[in-house]
Amino acid sequence: MLTPLPSHEWTLAAAAHLLNRAAFGGSPEEIQRLYSMGHAAAVRSLLTAGEEEDLFPAPEFAPMKFQRHGNDSMTPEEVAEKRKIMNMQARERTQESRAWWIHRMAFTPYPAREKCVLFWHGHWATSIQKVNDPFLVLQQNQTLRARAFGPFAPFAKEMAKDPAMIRYLDLNSSKAGHPNENFARELMELFTLGEGNYSEEDIQEAARAFTGYRINPETGAFHFGRKNHDAGVKKIFGKTGAFDGDATVDLIVSRPQCAEFISAKIWNFYVGEKPAASLNEVLASEYRASGLQTGDFLERIFLSREFYAPKYRRRQIKSPVQWIIQTCKVLERPLPDFKVVHRTLEQLGQVLFAPPNVKGWDGGRAWISSSTLLLRYNLSGTLVRGGGDAAPDIEKILPAAATPQQACDLLSWRLFQGPMNPELREKTFHHLEKNGNAPAVRRDIVHLLMSTPDFQLT
Repeated sequence: MLTPLPSHEWTLAAAAHLLNRAAFGGSPEEIQRLYSMGHAAAVRSLLTAGEEEDLFPAPEFAPMKFQRHGNDSMTPEEVAEKRKIMNMQARERTQESRAWWIHRMAFTPYPAREKCVLFWHGHWATSIQKVNDPFLVLQQNQTLRARAFGPFAPFAKEMAKDPAMIRYLDLNSSKAGHPNENFARELMELFTLGEGNYSEEDIQEAARAFTGYRINPETGAFHFGRKNHDAGVKKIFGKTGAFDGDATVDLIVSRPQCAEFISAKIWNFYVGEKPAASLNEVLASEYRASGLQTGDFLERIFLSREFYAPKYRRRQIKSPVQWIIQTCKVLERPLPDFKVVHRTLEQLGQVLFAPPNVKGWDGGRAWISSSTLLLRYNLSGTLVRGGGDAAPDIEKILPAAATPQQACDLLSWRLFQGPMNPELREKTFHHLEKNGNAPAVRRDIVHLLMSTPDFQLT
């Protein structure tokens, strides 16, 4: 069992850690508000998500499909031109979808759900580059949101029937007599069990179970092609039966390795470190006790003393999405124009709806290189100085009346949610003492502090 956090260890710093990891961070006032709720109520408030479609209406697209008008009446040139137009339309719709989601992550009243959607997006990794239909990837995003905190087994069944997934892992061509093993392999290796916890025979037999999974081209919905399905007897994990896709998912999820694999991935995402074997056993036990309900499992984690251990605080490298949203939150400024946001995420290596491969993003140290670190530093200056209404209120962040000592305390809490390292604090103190408190000086010191390795951690 995970150890409950003692009440005296629920501090402002603990509340900041919870808000940073369970969601996308917040301003000092938001941290204070969460802390004032008390630990259990704070966790419940984050994990209780209501409806908000009226606040963030999703873009409305139709499935994209190429049709030759009059069958073969189009010339090759006309076909090429139509494909060019459709590709341009797909790019525009994809950008619209990305802008919608990043805006929702930044401003939703339920940020913990969006953080969990981001986790599942990297877990059930599919990319627009192969799916090539914004309608399908947006539809999948809504499925991730609806299932984010729910039970894993029905979630896995729905993802097996997800049209974007079907196209991404080639299920749409899998049929009786010629099953495609791509999905069955990735389902076991990357989505449920982990490498080494299944045999090649299990994959081959499971592939037969998922034959006949199709996409309705008119609606973009799942369609079961019974004529293409292999209804014969299969042997999976030593069990024999005429298993279909749903029954196969039940067999997989019931394996003990499933809870171990998923709980470890969840812990790694939220804590920033793979759990040791002994801790993983505890986490898997908690996940099973929750009935593989992700929201329940996250509540157990966020209430535990283990989650707040000092060795985990301010040790996780911010993902590009986390970095840009959390930075805007601590500066209490709006997101930049979406073109700036998208270009930044592209250069930093986390483009929404386009994970690099079926494994998703590696995360952790993979987020940082000399070039991406420099880009973070440069963009920090843009966000601090802004322009017009987008510029953060420097007087609120660092009042002119603050002494250098007070300024160090204020900046330390706002930017790092904890004490600065002594060397950085000393440099900050002397810079302020030497250069005064003009607005430009105060913006400069905020930029300088954000241009440190410490600020890249949460």
